[in-house]
Amino acid sequence: MLNSMQLLKHRRTHHQLKTAAQHNHFAVSAAQPTGTHKMSTAAAAGPTDVFVLDFDGVLVDSEPEVSSSAYAAARDYWPQRFSSVDAAQQQQVMDGLRRSRPVLVRGYESMVMARMLLEDPGSVNAILADWHPLLHHTLERWGEDWEVLQASFEQHRATWLASDRAGWLARNQPYAGMVDAVAACEYPIYFASSKAAHRVSTLLQEHFSMSDLTQDSPRLFASLLPPEQKKVEALRAIADRPVCRDSGARLHFVDDRLDTLLAVQQAGLQGWNLYLADW
Repeated sequence: MLNSMQLLKHRRTHHQLKTAAQHNHFAVSAAQPTGTHKMSTAAAAGPTDVFVLDFDGVLVDSEPEVSSSAYAAARDYWPQRFSSVDAAQQQQVMDGLRRSRPVLVRGYESMVMARMLLEDPGSVNAILADWHPLLHHTLERWGEDWEVLQASFEQHRATWLASDRAGWLARNQPYAGMVDAVAACEYPIYFASSKAAHRVSTLLQEHFSMSDLTQDSPRLFASLLPPEQKKVEALRAIADRPVCRDSGARLHFVDDRLDTLLAVQQAGLQGWNLYLADW
């Protein structure tokens, strides 16, 4: 099993995800129907493994939806800046948002990125190099309140989901093989995400056929912000549940942010095998 030290000691940049299928845990089997979450009798009696999965960047590629929402929300919030943008400029901004996605934490940040990329397409390098100090400085320079921006961004996404559910779902697609892998997994799976609970549950129900995964499900830990702190707390809570504590199960956590995995490692959580998803 690839543990946290084995995973993180090589380098502090990007790592290819060692899928659980490679370790005989996430096994895709033709004998098990796609879209169902099946637990074997042995696993139900006392699972040998328990998985905790981040959502965006691990199960679902949300970048198209986030970037589209960011551009539209920024255009509406700063109409004077975006009113004369042509198709080529818009595409340039969208390309920059896609490249900048790895450093994004809160949704409103993508609005700031969109305006920065419009005003200076080369700013993508500065965004990737040291985003959060740059974000703080930019908000001060513009005289903007992040909470106001976040409310604007969330309102846009809520309106999109309510008015065009099919279109919104289409912009949040599972990564290849993940629907089958989750359906075939015989072990308990929890979800730990910075994404809002109602959006995670909607996507799990629609794309993964998990009708029982409501936004108040005990298997769902959502709105975990800041992720370095809140995901550590979520993993502690999950590890203390009887399914983990009493069974002595191996614990596996998959995330797409190296900073989050390092925070888990540095918090001294015992028994967690850590994996970095790099799609």
